[in-house]
Amino acid sequence: MTRAMDAMRERDSGQPVLLPDSMLHACVLMNADAALLERAAALRTEGVRWIHTGSVAAFVAGRLELACDAARRLIDVPIAGADAASLPVARSDLQHEAHYAWPLSSDSFTPCEAIARMDGDLVSLWTRAPASADLLSKLVAATGFSAGRFEFHSLDESKATDLALATHAAMAAVMLMNEVGGAVCVGGYLSSANAREATFAVAASLDSTGTLHDWQYEARIPGSSGNEASAAEDLGPYFSRRSRSLTDDPAGLIPDAAHTFARESFIDEIARDNQRDPVSFRLDHLDPVEQDGARALIDTIAERAAWGGKPRQTRNTAIVHGRGFAFDEHKRDAETPAYSAWIVDLDVNRLTGDVAVNRVAAGRASGRRRLGNMAGVPARLIAAAASRALGLQLTARPSHDETPDAQAVSHELALAPSSTLPAEIVTESIDASPAAAAIANALFDATGVRFRAPPFTPERVRAALDGSASSFVGAPKRGRRSLKALLAAGGVGGVIGLACSLWPLRAPIEPIEPIARPLASTWSEATIARGREVAEFGDCAVCHTAPGGAVNAGGLGLETPFGMVYTTNLTPDPKTGIGNWSFAAFDRAMRQGISRDGHHLYPAFPYTAFTKMSEADMTALYAYLMSQPAVENAPPPTRLPFPLNQRALVAGWNALYLKQGEFKPDPTRSAQWNRGQYLVDGAGHCSACHSPRNMLGAEKGGRLYMTGGSAEGWVAPSLVGNSKAPVKWTEQALYDYLKTGFSPEHGVAAGPMAPVVASLSTLPEADVRAMAHYVASLSDTSDAAKPTQVAQHKPDAVTLQGLDSGRRIFEGACAVCHAVTGGVGNFGVRPLLALNTSVSESTPDNLLKVIQNGIDAPATDALGYMPGFRDSFDDSQMAELVTYIRATFAPNEAPWKDLEQASARVRKHAH
Repeated sequence: MTRAMDAMRERDSGQPVLLPDSMLHACVLMNADAALLERAAALRTEGVRWIHTGSVAAFVAGRLELACDAARRLIDVPIAGADAASLPVARSDLQHEAHYAWPLSSDSFTPCEAIARMDGDLVSLWTRAPASADLLSKLVAATGFSAGRFEFHSLDESKATDLALATHAAMAAVMLMNEVGGAVCVGGYLSSANAREATFAVAASLDSTGTLHDWQYEARIPGSSGNEASAAEDLGPYFSRRSRSLTDDPAGLIPDAAHTFARESFIDEIARDNQRDPVSFRLDHLDPVEQDGARALIDTIAERAAWGGKPRQTRNTAIVHGRGFAFDEHKRDAETPAYSAWIVDLDVNRLTGDVAVNRVAAGRASGRRRLGNMAGVPARLIAAAASRALGLQLTARPSHDETPDAQAVSHELALAPSSTLPAEIVTESIDASPAAAAIANALFDATGVRFRAPPFTPERVRAALDGSASSFVGAPKRGRRSLKALLAAGGVGGVIGLACSLWPLRAPIEPIEPIARPLASTWSEATIARGREVAEFGDCAVCHTAPGGAVNAGGLGLETPFGMVYTTNLTPDPKTGIGNWSFAAFDRAMRQGISRDGHHLYPAFPYTAFTKMSEADMTALYAYLMSQPAVENAPPPTRLPFPLNQRALVAGWNALYLKQGEFKPDPTRSAQWNRGQYLVDGAGHCSACHSPRNMLGAEKGGRLYMTGGSAEGWVAPSLVGNSKAPVKWTEQALYDYLKTGFSPEHGVAAGPMAPVVASLSTLPEADVRAMAHYVASLSDTSDAAKPTQVAQHKPDAVTLQGLDSGRRIFEGACAVCHAVTGGVGNFGVRPLLALNTSVSESTPDNLLKVIQNGIDAPATDALGYMPGFRDSFDDSQMAELVTYIRATFAPNEAPWKDLEQASARVRKHAH
């Protein structure tokens, strides 16, 4: 494949140069000393190759922008002696003042094109240098090729080029072509000698109320005009009583990101010096009417990132965590202002200086709150901007708590693996302009050191922290046995005994003080909407709504092997619900199973799964629940037999089975897979029903994960390889079932799954697909039977011998919808019983429940209803019917026994 280089035309013909798509582009370094060459050789940028051959030193890549970006990363190093942590500050009469710097190299790039490619034995060279004998002799000497192998093509002279530079470019193109073995285009030269810095001096004072009174801002390029009359008038987005802004940059070399870096770093300094929250301080200085779109964006990003939450802990005492915020507003050449806000979470290794950006929550918006359109910042821009600020090659992808294929707000970042393409070059865009400031502010939060110029390389961070290791070495671990090991040594039988003996001696758990119910306006509409989705994934209303009762008002009785447990009131009623719960109290209950007043919750409430939820999702769920109508309703108290009625015993259970900590994504898996596992194991708590439990009621994991369990007297079938389903669950079948309540290969959602599907049906398709994708990955379906093969399989005559009574009942009551060839479809979908999971299960309970009670509340309206026959057939007839169904539609499975007694049991416990 070839392409026309329209920007370059041959001098004689005037036609564009035709070159292969595989051609590489080179940015050549000039004035490179030994130290610079050494740093260049050590620089690792995916998709970019460093070549030093003879007198030519260059970065080569598939696009010129990538090669130039690598070169600028090398050159954009602050001037020695002007360390960012200790720049001198000019004196002023204002309370706060600081200086910042931003490295510039855009004016040091000199375009100069030359192209070399191999055409058989010939070396074709396009150049603006004359095809002189001197150039030819230099090429022969540099390559060892004979003079007859070179063919010269002259480029047009529309672009003035220095003759010496054009000659050097021609030489470089040929030598680089020889090294890479393919076509190379030299795009230009970058000189470290011309690199400069923009400097910023900012000062401000606050009045007695803590509001900005004076604001002074100066930006200059050393050696520029020095003429203040040419200053720009951009005063920034924040209100102050007296403002002055001067920018001496006649050539427009200072990028917007540099101004944002200086302004947002300084605002952060002022806020922290005055013990003010950096986000709240900014909001206090944005106009509530004219900038309400900006305020809505900041609120949403702060809530999405769970700003102000508990500090992140790490076991490594050398690692410190920090969070930083930055905001930008552009008004130039736009009818409505555009906004961008970033929150960065990072870790700093105080011994090595390495900085790891873990997460970025970033969004953009324009205009007023109602008129604007808020969206997330694309992952490629986030990766590019963070890479540039840190001098690393990073990748970004939506966080595990983001819906796939949506415009994500939160992203997880990591070092780019060798197989990853390089991040996109940072363009001058408001989307990415807050990046450097947010990272610098996070670095200050982590280390207490203010970095006043990018890039924040490990060498500069380590130097600023003095590389002191003495205070960060952890104390030696004392030898001790964990509680889990101690209990294991004593056997499971000792667990209850140990807990019973210790619980009276435990200090009571401190209650968390009640608060006044927060107003719904405390949170953004986007956060409340997200909280509704989290609640639907968690099926909150399914368990916390009694029959005929108000939604989430509690009172539903849950049958457990230990007795009846009644669900609590989740509405924001201060007397009987959670209206006086702070977020800290709610978070503790969700992650640790401890109520606001300090008593333990029984693990029928799946806090063992909810502990995996992200803090942002937990915040959104709290916001949603607090924004709903308050309902005063006191559910029946849960009363279990002794000693299970002693709630403090749950502490021993938690010590064994509660594994706290948010979900950690698997970096080797896809974003969709991680999103699916996060939903399945976290808010969705699927294993709570679909995994077996031990004698103490804890889920069995490992190889027994998702191999089948029970819920409210129903069998929750296995979803993995040991499933009794005639056809194995595939990703598409799982998606169909979860999204619509019906899979032609498995049947209709009934019992406890019906309301679960009713919730999932309202949620984003990509999230439900992610759940199906993850669950399907747990099984190998390569040799699974085809649905048509199973459906067409017929039992032999011996199998059906003596089942005439059951056959007559089936033909009279069931065949109209469930004939072997499919029913008439008058009542919705027509499940084939040969493919129905309930017919192939090891117990008849699910099938008996459906036949007796019917399906009067289908998951979705499209499924239709099924009448119940509990009043039409007695237990003997039920047994005959079920025996016939099992023998006809699951002939390879063993007959069920004691069906009459099973029918009586199901009839007795119907609810």
